[in-house]
Amino acid sequence: MENNSFDAIAYFYAMTERNKLAKEKGFVPVTISNTDNLEGLMEEYRDNDRFVAITDTNSGNLASADGAYGFTKRRAYTVFILSAYEYGNMQARQQELELCRELFLQFVSRILRDKYLYDEKQMYFDTHAIPNQELGRYYLSGMAGLHFTLYVHEPVDLQYEEDQWS
Repeated sequence: MENNSFDAIAYFYAMTERNKLAKEKGFVPVTISNTDNLEGLMEEYRDNDRFVAITDTNSGNLASADGAYGFTKRRAYTVFILSAYEYGNMQARQQELELCRELFLQFVSRILRDKYLYDEKQMYFDTHAIPNQELGRYYLSGMAGLHFTLYVHEPVDLQYEEDQWS
């Protein structure tokens, strides 16, 4: 079986770089390790104030309908869409949040389009629900935005090989 693996970082970097709204408003793709460690974003913060931050770690599980054959790996990828505003200016915060919401909807529309291209590679985007949550105004001072999660199912070739065991 071909080893297919979805590269979320490359996918969302390309999406950010090709989206007209993201380019026009200066969104920069960055990689972060997780939601508690935003070092990729902090390295870019001096020069940029709008980000699409993709986590380079994910959670997942292996599953099979019958528990013995046809396993798939379900992985969750988290993406932040963030925009800076003048701290304390709630009108500016609301404007930046609206911008992030619009970019999120455009990203989802692209995910829906791409879903069928990835289906052919046996990588399945779970588009029944794309969980998302807006950030509270105190999560990152001076940053408005949201994060969402894309779940991807990929086939896994699990074969017991005697020579791997002593």
